[in-house]
This record gives sequence, C-alpha cells and structure tokens, in this order.
Amino acid sequence: MADKEKIYRSDLPVQDKAAFLIICTAQELLNKIGRMTKEFGISLTQLQILHILEAMSQEKVTVNTIKAFMFDDSPNVSRSINKLVEKQLVTKQRSSEDQRVVFVSITPAGLKVHKACDHKIIGKTIDLPDKTCQALADLLMKL
Repeated sequence: MADKEKIYRSDLPVQDKAAFLIICTAQELLNKIGRMTKEFGISLTQLQILHILEAMSQEKVTVNTIKAFMFDDSPNVSRSINKLVEKQLVTKQRSSEDQRVVFVSITPAGLKVHKACDHKIIGKTIDLPDKTCQALADLLMKL
C-alpha cells in the first residue's frame, strides 16, 4: 500500500498530489469493501452485478446491459455472472428470438446476499463526520 504521508509531503505539484492521494484512497476503499464482500462469498464485481439486477428487476437484463452499468470496464463480467449462477444467486436464460442474447435475473438467494452485503457495507466505508463526507463528495463532483 502506498504511503500517503510521503505523497502528501512530496515536492510533486499539488494537482498531482491530490490525484495520487485519490488513487491511494480509492484502492484502500476497494480493498476494505472487498474484504467485507468476501464474508458473503462474493467479489465487489459480483456485488455490483447484484445491485444492477435488483435495480432493474422489472426488466429483462442482458449481459451487455450489466456491463454498461458497471463502475469499471471489467472484462470478467461474464465470468462473474457465471460464478453467481454457480452459487445460485442469479439465473441465465437465452432469448428465444436470438440465441446470442442472454438474460440475467437475480434469485431470492441473490437478493438475500445483496441486502446482507449492503447492510454490512453501507455507512461503514469512510470514518469521517457527515459534514466532512459531504464536503468531500462536493469536491469530488468538481473533478
């Protein structure tokens, strides 16, 4: 893990310091959330997929639709979906009109894991006062 104190005290231009500190902090948060999701036997990518499927539960959701809503351009979305299928957290069904199209749905077990993960994570990621978090969010929106 990068030493944020060294970055902060470095002779780098302040814009670069800010960028590197954001990157370091983002990685720390990803690692923290990843440890939390591991308790439920899923990855952060798999949790994102469950979020998307629950939010779009009234629609037929394709793999490409899921990819379009992901935070990153993860090339392993299909593999993550297959792992969720193995765990019976989602189902896949081929389109009867076009066999190349696969619809993905969240199962009741998937909803349960999704809600339990959210309960574990939400409100427990950044240990700062609400006012400070709001100021941080406002600053990040300016990037």
